[in-house]
Amino acid sequence: MRQRRRRYHLVLWLQVSIVLLIFTSCGEVPLPNKGERSVVFATPSAVSSAVAIPVCHQALCLMPKTVPGVRQFVDTWKDVHILLPFTYNMQDAASVAKYYDFIWGASLTTVPSLRAGNPNIFLSYYIPMNRDGGDFGNSAVGKTRGLSYWQTLHPDWVLYKCDRTTPAYEIHDPNIPLNMTDENFINWQVQTYATPASQQGFDAIAADNLNLDNAFGACGYYNHGKWVQRYTGQSDDPQWRKDMLFWVTEMQKKLHALPHPMALIANLGYYGSNTISNPAGYQLVQQIVQHVDGVLDESGFTHYGVGYLTDQAWINTVRLIQYVQAQQRPYYIIDEFPADPVSRDDAEWALSSYLMGKEHLSALFYSGPQQYGQDLRYPEYDIPIGMPTNEMYMQQNVYWRNYSGGLVIVNPSSLQTFTITLGQNNYTDLDKHAVGQTLTMKPHSGVVLLKK
Repeated sequence: MRQRRRRYHLVLWLQVSIVLLIFTSCGEVPLPNKGERSVVFATPSAVSSAVAIPVCHQALCLMPKTVPGVRQFVDTWKDVHILLPFTYNMQDAASVAKYYDFIWGASLTTVPSLRAGNPNIFLSYYIPMNRDGGDFGNSAVGKTRGLSYWQTLHPDWVLYKCDRTTPAYEIHDPNIPLNMTDENFINWQVQTYATPASQQGFDAIAADNLNLDNAFGACGYYNHGKWVQRYTGQSDDPQWRKDMLFWVTEMQKKLHALPHPMALIANLGYYGSNTISNPAGYQLVQQIVQHVDGVLDESGFTHYGVGYLTDQAWINTVRLIQYVQAQQRPYYIIDEFPADPVSRDDAEWALSSYLMGKEHLSALFYSGPQQYGQDLRYPEYDIPIGMPTNEMYMQQNVYWRNYSGGLVIVNPSSLQTFTITLGQNNYTDLDKHAVGQTLTMKPHSGVVLLKK
């Protein structure tokens, strides 16, 4: 999460490339014209035409079980479903658990109460993907045992920058970064975290910072005292991406093989430089999706609270959300906003963007900056929007999706304002006020309307 990673101010055209490649293979979204790049915070551009995508209406779309023995994910087809990142500030877990489908990083002490309040809630235990995560139930230890500890205990595991001396610390985090390709390290993670977590009632491992760019200059490690340079130290590093795939493949396999099997939910970062722009890169992303049991997208539609995800990047993210669900994997979305409390306009941006891509396996959380760990629910979560009745489509330069209980409209353009006509109008806004025949949709805006 952000306290354990940097803010990325780079444009997200990596994410766009990933999604375009994924959906091109599915025959759903065309690649851009030659030389075209889709960007966040883009120059003025008309919103691209929508292409029909399949909407998942069948029982097959429910997550039956990721692995035999793992709790079933909650079906999110009707209304709004929410998740909660962490529970460290939750005061009365038992009474509020019924409102949440999924907890990213539940505190050990809250597990009995959460389970008592909601037997179907899906609980995950937090670990950083390749850093010292402390001891089970005591992550703080990972911040205090420093380099000398690991150089004494497992010197071959420490991951260094290219100066061969400085650990490749992430996000100014004091936790020591470790070599994710070392099988003994992965076994240690399973023994230290996953095995006791499964015994204590957790359903999944929440693996943080599975980033496809080598953002912190990792370079190599020592093997029996001899330097092994595995990476270039640059952000765009094919070997780094391959090692992400290796780690999720090995970790998922080991989690599934536990006496009480667990799922793997990854906080997957698509941002960075031009790392995925060819068929080999695209295949890697598909493989990663196949070797996780669910995706957390902390960037969401607000780019970690830095700005709105707009233009083609917004369109492609909606399609990515649907793609992951079509693989029978949940897609969990976090939207952070710079203001606290979150404004109504921002709330509707998060809610409407989520509803454009939600099928049977998606949940939402939005808040001010890093308001994690507490029961933070908004009235908008309780709206009777019902079930989708069609897929997202484009009309009057904006995107629409019909629900049995209302209508969702989003203008993802970064700069353009559109005035749209509702036609036969039997809708109210979220405050139950009647709306007129026309609406003005400002840049990066969304609206959720309810049937009268």
